[in-house]
Amino acid sequence: MAVHPAEVGQWSAKIPLANVPIHTHVLPTGKVLFWGRRNPPGTADFPSLNQHETHAFVWDPANPLAPAKPTGNQPTDSHGNPINLFCSGHTFLADGRLLVTGGHLFDSQGLNCSTFYDPIADKWTGGPTMNNGRWYPTAVTLPDGRAFVCSGSFPTGPLQPPNNQNTINNIPQTLENGAWNDLTNFIGLPLFPRFHVAPNGALFMSGPLATTYFFENFPAGTPGTWVPIATRSAGNSDYAPSVMYDLGKVIFIGGGAPTNIVEIIDLNAAHPAWAVAAPMKFRRRQHNATLLPDGTVLVTGGTQGGDFDNLNIGQPIHTPELWDPSKGTWTPLATEAVDRCYHSTAVLLPDGRVFSGGGGEYAPVVGVSQPNPPINTHADAQLFSPPYLFKGARPIITKAPTQVVAYGAPFDVETPTPNDIGKITWIRLPSVTHSFDQNQRINVLAFQRGPNKVTVTAPANGNVCPPGHYMLFLLSQTGVPSLAAIVQIVAAVVPQAARTAFAEVTAAAQPAAPAPFKLLVQKNPLEQDAAIQAQEKRPPVVVGVTPTCPYGISACWGGAYEALTHLHGVRLVRPVPNADDSTAYVYLQHDGLPDLDAWPAQFADIANGTHIFRGVEVTLDDIVRSSEGNTLIMQGNDMRPPVLLQALDPADKIQWDATKKSQKPLDPLEQDAYLELQKKVENSGGSLKAAVTGPLKKVGDGFVLEVRKVE
Repeated sequence: MAVHPAEVGQWSAKIPLANVPIHTHVLPTGKVLFWGRRNPPGTADFPSLNQHETHAFVWDPANPLAPAKPTGNQPTDSHGNPINLFCSGHTFLADGRLLVTGGHLFDSQGLNCSTFYDPIADKWTGGPTMNNGRWYPTAVTLPDGRAFVCSGSFPTGPLQPPNNQNTINNIPQTLENGAWNDLTNFIGLPLFPRFHVAPNGALFMSGPLATTYFFENFPAGTPGTWVPIATRSAGNSDYAPSVMYDLGKVIFIGGGAPTNIVEIIDLNAAHPAWAVAAPMKFRRRQHNATLLPDGTVLVTGGTQGGDFDNLNIGQPIHTPELWDPSKGTWTPLATEAVDRCYHSTAVLLPDGRVFSGGGGEYAPVVGVSQPNPPINTHADAQLFSPPYLFKGARPIITKAPTQVVAYGAPFDVETPTPNDIGKITWIRLPSVTHSFDQNQRINVLAFQRGPNKVTVTAPANGNVCPPGHYMLFLLSQTGVPSLAAIVQIVAAVVPQAARTAFAEVTAAAQPAAPAPFKLLVQKNPLEQDAAIQAQEKRPPVVVGVTPTCPYGISACWGGAYEALTHLHGVRLVRPVPNADDSTAYVYLQHDGLPDLDAWPAQFADIANGTHIFRGVEVTLDDIVRSSEGNTLIMQGNDMRPPVLLQALDPADKIQWDATKKSQKPLDPLEQDAYLELQKKVENSGGSLKAAVTGPLKKVGDGFVLEVRKVE
């Protein structure tokens, strides 16, 4: 039996687009800006995946079947060189321009430039250079109008695929006075961290790490402080949306293994803590979540399959789910026609519908020169009309402010049916990529009814409503939204002059003045790693870690780093893993052996399927003796028991070949290491001091070290 759209909504026919909308934004003009990875999309050749230019388009929802138009020019860096904005971060500034940070050289290797798109002039302009490259960064507009950027990976080796030699940019920055200024670093940052401006003015990082943080105390000229706040029970959950669905209230939805776990937190509480909410019907990762004018949250797309982006038949989820925060319930809605998984986006349009498009366009295996099949690339979209559009007449906005409104100030919105207005909201213009809207938030606005109008009170300050453009909706008593009016809010002390100031800043090819402060104590991960190696006297424990993401351990390091820091007895984790072997280095709190009983389960609990624990390798330096049957034993000491030595089993070697997805083969020295040690012990009269390295296993109550090398 057919279900009425008032219950499940309705999808449009598929709309062809000029490219895959991997990065999608609703502009102050009401039109949609998007770009993909390459032009043309969907081809089977590998080199085209790494074009060094962007093909950006503007699509008009009012005329959906008309071809999208290329932007007036295409993005460049500050020197006029074309750049690829694939895998960049972005946020709308107070004046309505889109700031884009970082971009694509090769997978995991990001650009260090910023660029701006002016939707009124339809023009891209190169901006100032950041401290290092950023691939998968997040950008946020702050309450005072500054821009903040965090994370992203950059190359530390050759600029070419495969891209194992890279690291995370662990120093966030703010854009102020025409320059990017360094803030307090964060070791173990995830890619595309999920940030929200909290009501106290701090930034809240909700994920994808299990532990969530405030970044606070960073007015202009100060470095800021990272403060751990709470822990999500689901653990590390990458490729999941996080939404501030009400003032200071955040919902984190699925992701990771994948999972259907949903958690919420109230940042207004004295001691914020995550609480598990009703789960989704479907497990999902690579999905999108869109705030709707009535305050509900629409989840679309994603895959329920294991692995990074499982597109096997039956794994992509075509059934959207709608979350109602007033009831805490999920409702399945009408089925979408197309797989919308990795590289899909979804944005709320000013007419109350949701644009859902994209998917595909990636190389799924590190080092394999074959992108995903063209059939999985979707240069198209569908428009979803939520159930509220079928529940009665829409309110009409006949006039709304065309000039900026100020914080805390009243403003009039003219409507012929003021008595029918039950609720007024505005939603910040969307800016979406990789399962996260870096700009999305909602305010429920106080209002009074008057003759043919409602008088609305703007939010009090930038903490609860960062400056910029918002889609203003009048909702009827039955919850039907009007067509939105796009309204700009800025601080009363910084009116329209803000646009001129921003324009002057970004017109210059390079900033004329240095940053107002410089944190000389800050170090990038390579410098930190070198300092740790210089100060540590004992060899580290080497841990084999396999990420489920296709970009290798260096790019997908944040979740592994966090899991390693939670292992029993670990004092310190080096900030840079070994990308060639997919291994990490940890130092213990003691001179004993790692807790092999606890570590696998502890790692799995935090990593949540995003990384796999392969085992450990240790280096022990002590007396090796020959025992009965010519076996070798390393004697114990006050900190550890004796350890049986054995020949290395190739299946236990923890050094990993990411391309072949298997242990690296033994070289001749490794094959003969145990026999050579036996000979040396025998020639020394049955006892020899040696430093022995190899995988450590526990057999019963005893420990076995498989000899890989001897010094």
